Amino acid sequence: MTTGGQAADGQLAVLIDFENVGLDSIQWLFDQLSYVGRVIVKRAYGDWSAAGSKRDQLLELGIEPIQLFHAAKSKNSSDIRLAIDAVDLLYQSPVDTFVIVSSDSDFVSLVNRLRAAGKLVIGAGREETAPHSLVISCDRYYYLEKTGTRPKGARTGRRKKKENLLPRAIEASIDEDGRVLGSKLHQAILRIDPGFDFRTLGYPTFVKYLEASPDVKVIRPRGAGDVTVELTEQARSVTAELPDVDSWDTKVDAAWSKRAGTSGESIPGPNAAADAAKFLGVHKLSASRYRTLQILLDVSELLRTKWLRDGNSIIRR
Repeated sequence: MTTGGQAADGQLAVLIDFENVGLDSIQWLFDQLSYVGRVIVKRAYGDWSAAGSKRDQLLELGIEPIQLFHAAKSKNSSDIRLAIDAVDLLYQSPVDTFVIVSSDSDFVSLVNRLRAAGKLVIGAGREETAPHSLVISCDRYYYLEKTGTRPKGARTGRRKKKENLLPRAIEASIDEDGRVLGSKLHQAILRIDPGFDFRTLGYPTFVKYLEASPDVKVIRPRGAGDVTVELTEQARSVTAELPDVDSWDTKVDAAWSKRAGTSGESIPGPNAAADAAKFLGVHKLSASRYRTLQILLDVSELLRTKWLRDGNSIIRR
């Protein structure tokens, strides 16, 4: 299963707001970017005349220092120069992926401009200072605290927060059979929260992260291929116990009866789900609290006694 998001063939520009994030985790960031493609621009913006040993670290990492002297420097001079360089690269270079290394919300407008031009934008910064507006604006956002200095409590809190993403992403991405491919689910999670990283939660792979959830069943294919994910029976039963079904199941039954009026007739799953979604007041069945055709039958005695699910179809009994 592919979980990296993009093949290693991009042309990257890494632009570092040194005075905002420093260089402590930059090598780790370059390691993470290796799956994306080739870094052709590495620049760090700051006053290097007073940076001391940090200048040696620049040389070791192959980063070009962009000098901003104190005499001519304002509070936002690094931000302005970085933004100008990014726009220049947008129009005058083959860069297709921009990596903005900063936790400064002032870069939201730049990120939006680059993405509007069709570029992939990756952000990176300190979790404790990275604003949500910047994180959510990027296609992907890396937190730079990877050196083992994060307080244990902070890591635990973020684990709980990230694990809450899984049910939301499943609800948004499962098909009418209640299943979703692992790679599609991973992309759905990243679109909800670009800062999600299963490795920071203690899992070596995305599949291991899924298998650790009590609400998820992971089906591995025979041989190579993507895994399939669905809710466990326990999670389905919790959903099936939700009340107030009388207001819609008779309407669903009537709509299905118009499509299949005699015993043995079948309704294609997408059509049956569309009818149900209409009376549940949602744009698609998987966005409702019942999520799948099987859950509809489980929760409604009326539907269960008159209809049967067979694969991706509903059959009149």
